[in-house]
Amino acid sequence: MNVLATTVTLTVIDPAASAGFLADHFSYRTVLSFDGGAAVDHPNGGPTLFFLREGLPTLPAAQRHQLTQGLTLALTVEDLEKEVGRLGSEGIIPTTEIGQDAWGERHVQITDPNGVVIQLVEWVGERPY
Repeated sequence: MNVLATTVTLTVIDPAASAGFLADHFSYRTVLSFDGGAAVDHPNGGPTLFFLREGLPTLPAAQRHQLTQGLTLALTVEDLEKEVGRLGSEGIIPTTEIGQDAWGERHVQITDPNGVVIQLVEWVGERPY
């Protein structure tokens, strides 16, 4: 299979709020905006993130009222403390403390206006995958 692009779609209450949060605080850019949805991508690559409003009639009936849950958007950064400080100066308070796992991943979580979890990750040593 030749995959040409990857898009992750998230169903939220306010698509513009999630797209704007990523644009304002994480250098994403809005690539599409319409009544009921918004899409962002990052100039350094990765998947396009597509936010759709809960209840949108174009969603399949079984999915129309299922808000995105249990998803963590992990963004690898070079300097975790610097990013946490920058976000703090922008009024963004992390929802977790900075932690470190045994495999060398340092991380902190932020929550967007729709409750989408964004985890900033910095690797200690080589990334194992």
